[in-house]
Amino acid sequence: MKLQSYLNLPIELEIFRPNIESSMLPLYKLYPYKGKISLVDSKFSGQPYIPLNFSYPKDLNGQEMKLLAQINFAQFSTILPFPKEGILQFFISPTIYQTRYSVEEHIFQHYFKVRYYPNLPTLDTLTCDPTPEDSTNQEGFPIGEEMAITYIPLMEPVSAMDYRIEEYLFHPLAHNFSTIINDRSFEDIYVEHFLGADHKIGGYPYFIHKDTRKNSHFLKRFDTLLLQIVSNDSQNIMLGDSGIIKFFINQHKLLNLDFSDIYLIAEQYD
Repeated sequence: MKLQSYLNLPIELEIFRPNIESSMLPLYKLYPYKGKISLVDSKFSGQPYIPLNFSYPKDLNGQEMKLLAQINFAQFSTILPFPKEGILQFFISPTIYQTRYSVEEHIFQHYFKVRYYPNLPTLDTLTCDPTPEDSTNQEGFPIGEEMAITYIPLMEPVSAMDYRIEEYLFHPLAHNFSTIINDRSFEDIYVEHFLGADHKIGGYPYFIHKDTRKNSHFLKRFDTLLLQIVSNDSQNIMLGDSGIIKFFINQHKLLNLDFSDIYLIAEQYD
């Protein structure tokens, strides 16, 4: 599927199009829906594909984690650095989805797990043991029911909360960024149109509070948004108090299909 690359800009920002377009990245905007879902389909929540001889992931406390999302890349027409095939899974522990903290950060996979199976399964490699219904604590889990996923490939400019906006817009447009346009500032208009608060793979993240990578050389290595899921009442998705969860990876490790080094950040309103 061809990426939709044309950027629709509000008329007030047209004069800044070259700078804004210079920041564009590919993304796959995700749309969950109720439908028939197999064990190996892309999905939010539900029953994960687990090959024989693999166990369900458990957190550091011995609690079974719950599937947040499963992406079957054979069902997506992705471009590099994302895989073209294989199944990628995201599991999270109650420690994360029951947290009361406004910001929850993890770089060690003690309370979350990202698993990648490079080979498409066949019927004889599927596990026959479904997860017991009561094996994972459901209270507070952000996704109310298993949902299938469809997607649209797009291009998007740097989001309003990504620290790299300073590189693409703040510094080059320092003279104009505070300009008042029709009684509104450039910044206000940009935030309204490019907040980045969508379910997505790739593209730019949305932060409720601030981009935690901004002042950390260590965290800046997590330069690629692997998955973002946002709260949405109409889809029965709610992380804490209207929160959001993001998984980041280094682009070079993603190209090498190395999912051992992941940065998870979950945010909610105070």
